Amino acid sequence: MHNKLVSASAFFLAGFALPGASAQAPAGYEAFYDEATRVNLGGRWVVADIAFYADMAAAHQGDLNIALVTDVTDFITETERDLEIWIVTHRERCGERWSAGDPLIEFPADAIRFALALELEVWNCGWNGKGEPGRIAREGGTVDVTLEPYVENGRLQTRLKAFSIDEQTGLSQFLPLEFIVRRVLNAELEKLNDNKKFYQAPQPLHDAGFLYHSIAAKKQPGSRIVITARYVGQGGGDTLDQLADDIRTDGITQPRKKK
Repeated sequence: MHNKLVSASAFFLAGFALPGASAQAPAGYEAFYDEATRVNLGGRWVVADIAFYADMAAAHQGDLNIALVTDVTDFITETERDLEIWIVTHRERCGERWSAGDPLIEFPADAIRFALALELEVWNCGWNGKGEPGRIAREGGTVDVTLEPYVENGRLQTRLKAFSIDEQTGLSQFLPLEFIVRRVLNAELEKLNDNKKFYQAPQPLHDAGFLYHSIAAKKQPGSRIVITARYVGQGGGDTLDQLADDIRTDGITQPRKKK
């Protein structure tokens, strides 16, 4: 369950959305790219309205400070639906059976928060797995997880900012819900932060030498969620022109694996 939550956060923190972006330029920045763009960050291509902005004054001095600003509201809705589908389909005859209420995803103070009522049952089918299933544990509670993105040495990272489980049910001495959820979360965050597809800037920014500078989310009027991802690099106006051409031609993808 929770690797699905963490995987979803990777897309949010990368700063991309499904169609319907409504971007606003940061103060002092000018647009150098604003088009419907092919995006593939999760194994499938979608078309998103992508806008890039640059500090043109700094670009004249050879310093490139660029920002991607995009609306992720539609993506949040779709991810909530994906979580519901995962819950429905993840019920093993002999093993874990998950169930949950409606998920909540929001962005408090530039963090990403997941909250949902979660229930876990563990069923056993005997020592050889061929017996009739019998329930050996049942735990439930309202799980509330807040992940905080930050940038360290140009690498995008995220950490567990807050974690709680309320309204708990069940009394398993073998598999307390808080223990298993925290263990899985910590393991998934460690893998996420060590994943180049997450911490590196997406293509073609990565090949152009760009690193993450910061990332932030804000709720706009109408409950729209807008994310601003900033990157830094070296070059001038010609570099921005080439970057725009590459995005227009190849779209935006995860960093390539080195051979």
